[in-house]
Amino acid sequence: MNIRKFWRLSCLTVASLFWASCSSDSNPQFPIAQAANPDSSADANGEGFGDESSSSAVAPESSSAAEIESSSTDAPIPPSSSSTVSEVSSSSETPSLGSSSSSIAGSSSSAASYILARDPSVTCYANSYMGTTACSSTKDISCEDYKKYLGSDTTLSEKIISRWESALQSCGAVKDLFREEPLYGISYGGCPMRMFVDMKCSNDSSYSDVKLDGKKFYTSQEEYNKAHGVAPDVIVKNCPQGDFALFMDILADVQKKLYEVVSGWLMENVERDPLEQDYLDSLLDYDNKTLKGRAPYIVGDVDEDARLSLLSNYWFDGYIAKTKTCEDDTPVITERYKEKYNAILAECLKIIEANLKPVSK
Repeated sequence: MNIRKFWRLSCLTVASLFWASCSSDSNPQFPIAQAANPDSSADANGEGFGDESSSSAVAPESSSAAEIESSSTDAPIPPSSSSTVSEVSSSSETPSLGSSSSSIAGSSSSAASYILARDPSVTCYANSYMGTTACSSTKDISCEDYKKYLGSDTTLSEKIISRWESALQSCGAVKDLFREEPLYGISYGGCPMRMFVDMKCSNDSSYSDVKLDGKKFYTSQEEYNKAHGVAPDVIVKNCPQGDFALFMDILADVQKKLYEVVSGWLMENVERDPLEQDYLDSLLDYDNKTLKGRAPYIVGDVDEDARLSLLSNYWFDGYIAKTKTCEDDTPVITERYKEKYNAILAECLKIIEANLKPVSK
């Protein structure tokens, strides 16, 4: 029995020594060396936290790494020196021009993105904003005033004459009954709005309302025109204009021409459908040699002039001068009147032809 007990103790002793030698690599007395391995699967998977000494040794390093990672992902990237200078000068030297201008200026590129056309060494950055054009001096000018201007015998710019003609054509002489109230919150009239661009440049100069040309800009329209070979305004002698006509006046002239056309169709030796013949005949006013009422826009004797603004693509609510008198004192038809007359005539013929097709079927 003593020999068997001795042999058993000997086997246990050898086994314990063998086990101790095999497990020496994982001995917890080396926690720092084990935790320092960044590729450890135990750290990556959240395991190994049961070893108290290991967790306490790793904690300071993991906390520092978390702080570094947080600061690198959440903090904005520091701007370059040029960006800082641009934004500071924009806020301190350029006057505030409203929310739209400040937002555009803030979103502009950090580096100066434009150059002065007459001196490419000067770099600038833009500040854009919406504004109204000056129109207070013309808002009270009436249709009669424009008639007086265009009827005068004077010398002035061709562009000014054209502007007066356009203003007279839309001066509001005829009240549009269908648009007495603003539609969808939009009010008619008032000063038009457009985009303005100001520049702040490296030569310590500021330029307002510049003319852009790609990445270059000109300080005025005159400078732009000169650089691009645009001819200056031509000064001419105005031929006094007269016989100012409303839309209905031009339509009355068109209806006389249409009477000739439609009556000519009826006199043709062509066999027509009775309904087609009746439709064409209903348009004609044989006594006055014109069309009835507001035909072909409105057939019959119904007085609905207000509908013309909706039925014609060439409606206008002002006046167009029919004649002008130049050096030989002989009145001639103005180009603007000819254009409007021909457009209305073509539109009326198209309406008549379109109405004939359903009748013929």
